[in-house]
Amino acid sequence: MRRWPYRLSALELRAAFTEALDPQLAAHHVVHTSGYQDAVHRLARELRCEPTETAILAYRNAADAAGHARRLLTSTATGMMLVDTGFAAPGTFTLAEQEQATGITQREIIRLETLAEGLIKEADDPREWFSAVRNALNAAIRGGAVGVKTICAYRATLKLQPVDTDALGVAFSAIRLRAERREHPRLSGSALCHALLFEAAQACRELDVPLQVHCGFGDPDEDLAETSPLGLRPLFIDPAYRGLRVALLHCYPYHREAAYLCSVFPDVYMDLSLTIPFAGLEGGRAMREALGLCPTSKLLYASDASRYPEVFFVAAAAHREALADALGELVEHRILDIGTAANAGRQVLAENARRVYNLKD
Repeated sequence: MRRWPYRLSALELRAAFTEALDPQLAAHHVVHTSGYQDAVHRLARELRCEPTETAILAYRNAADAAGHARRLLTSTATGMMLVDTGFAAPGTFTLAEQEQATGITQREIIRLETLAEGLIKEADDPREWFSAVRNALNAAIRGGAVGVKTICAYRATLKLQPVDTDALGVAFSAIRLRAERREHPRLSGSALCHALLFEAAQACRELDVPLQVHCGFGDPDEDLAETSPLGLRPLFIDPAYRGLRVALLHCYPYHREAAYLCSVFPDVYMDLSLTIPFAGLEGGRAMREALGLCPTSKLLYASDASRYPEVFFVAAAAHREALADALGELVEHRILDIGTAANAGRQVLAENARRVYNLKD
């Protein structure tokens, strides 16, 4: 999260509720989305002010910054945050600072590509690079990290292909040359990204931590057509990865495909995260569709929130409501009884994550 205190502008608040990168979207269009209007009304009810962007910003910018943040975060009833530290920007809390500022236990998720990019210059070939990545992952997990995340969907395609050692060697030489020139060695292309993902999958299986995979919905740096989780099939059928826990993140509009994978492969899990607060009523429909095939023991709560407490608050409130509505509909149709539905809610909101990530209170 952004280190407080600070004044929040209308454009900053709008930008937090869209995956768009072009500022024209925040300036002219986000305010007209159902997801943003829902966020405004939820925040207004919590802050007891008029349901307008102007009133919300006036309230929060006049309030004590730490007290305001704590108020919103306390309302989420969050017991622990799992934080992707590879997304940190200047002016954000460190993990330790965020725990102190929020009063919420923090655990680290390692962003694979960010870690791997920092190790390219010191390696002479892909084998040395992979060894360095494995050593760094081992050290991070020993240091308290609870999982690894790949953003391969942004850098290549999720239609995983076998490693071509010749193509890998050529691609590694090219990216190492950029690092030697002190250019940012941004990983991209299937030769590098798929080989790295397979290596990390082996490491995660051995370390007994889940591998998170960004799927579907994201900013326009990705090609959405290439982000279906169905392309991850090699991870699910190759005996070399047996026992690897894979958490499919976001998933929309491929949430039904993700739910199918959860229903047929024992170690696949999914969340809907930013689909819920961003997609208006469509988020609730995605929740109901996911629960069509995905066992409640495999659906995970996630917010994908960053930067501002307002996003954490809206995501938590909208997610609970969507989950309650979906489970309530199953009760109405006599598919679940009330006790089973209540247990399912506890699974999704906390128990599944504790089990999948081996979390201890």
